[in-house]
Amino acid sequence: MFDWFYSCPCVLSLSARSLEIHSRFFKTTGEEVDFGAGGEEEGSSGRGMADIVGPLRPSDSWSTTEVRSLQHSHVWTIRGFSQCECRYLETSVKIKETPVPTNTLDGNHLTFRIRLHPQGNKESNKDFSFFQVFCNTNSAKYRAKFSVYNAKNEEAPTTVYTGTQQLHGYFEYIRRDVLVSHIQPQDELQLVLSLTITFDTVTKSSQNPRQCSVPDARPAEIARDLEAIYKEGRLADFTIVASGRELPAHQIILSARSPVFAAMLEPHTEEAKNSRVVFPDIDFEVMQELLLYMYTGRSPNLSNMALDLLAAADRFQLPGLKEMADQVLRTGLIVESACRYLVFADMHNARELKSDAIKFIAQNSSSIITTDGWTELVKEHPALVTEVVAAISSSDPRSLSASSSPSSSAEPATKRARLSGGV
Repeated sequence: MFDWFYSCPCVLSLSARSLEIHSRFFKTTGEEVDFGAGGEEEGSSGRGMADIVGPLRPSDSWSTTEVRSLQHSHVWTIRGFSQCECRYLETSVKIKETPVPTNTLDGNHLTFRIRLHPQGNKESNKDFSFFQVFCNTNSAKYRAKFSVYNAKNEEAPTTVYTGTQQLHGYFEYIRRDVLVSHIQPQDELQLVLSLTITFDTVTKSSQNPRQCSVPDARPAEIARDLEAIYKEGRLADFTIVASGRELPAHQIILSARSPVFAAMLEPHTEEAKNSRVVFPDIDFEVMQELLLYMYTGRSPNLSNMALDLLAAADRFQLPGLKEMADQVLRTGLIVESACRYLVFADMHNARELKSDAIKFIAQNSSSIITTDGWTELVKEHPALVTEVVAAISSSDPRSLSASSSPSSSAEPATKRARLSGGV
């Protein structure tokens, strides 16, 4: 239907009414388009590739592609349009800020020429007005859209050319009489060109870092170093006296390991002021072993002093040492000591040791009831005897004669005899 236009000088034939042509441009959506030193576009894509992180879906590797593009709008205002008799009007848009070099004749610029043919380009299409845009380089990739408005900002519909004829650039058309009627009475036309320019794509790939095996912790090194500090007394700031003999220590270790020592070493206490505490009721070797455990978590001589260390661990609230001593004592239950261990476990709230001692006595009742330990248990701790008898009865009611049962009513368990110290 239409023959495309050929270039010719723009000759304006003006009637008595003047024809004014104004051209201006702006970026879309009010966003400032600015490209930094790295060439990344701000305002079009919303973020640079440096901000792109891994995918939301878990994966071992991923790729991210960013299409670098630019949106640009140009408003061309033409007043007195109906009086224009020239073959075409033309203006241009120069985009200086591009994210990548364009290698055009104008340097790193893109120039778009906009043409308006008020009355077609020949006699056969003089009843139509054409809007055309083309770029100064054939390699430019862009999408264009024309919008036509009158002075009241009312839009007139245009038609995109979709024919088979090869045309230079992009163009739309509208019937001239419809256009002239639409812009009356002001006779002012606003032609808006919206451009979306695609420059290139950037793809970056990444992958999760290889899982590195973390070496096992080496608590033995810490224990070795702390043991050396303890045994050598280096930088000691506190003295513990047990059975008249002194042991150098460090307040920070004591406070960190034992809630009892932590309270003892509060600034207002006598022990803190004097940097010294006396425990006349604790054997020197027991306190020495206790401190070694507090520094290193080890107790090499535990099997030789398990009862004393369990009592000390209970006193200074060292649950780890108490559990270790409890295990040693449970494995050492024998007929001669079972009743003594039971009393000791009850006094120091060693529940597992107490439970095992009761079971052991119940299972070996015929031998144990003849021991001095059982006689003392019946005399001094009737409540514990009641628990033992209950265990024996639940397993074999005939295992224990009635004469061995306590004759008096159960009394409250003996209160734990707390070792008094200089606290």
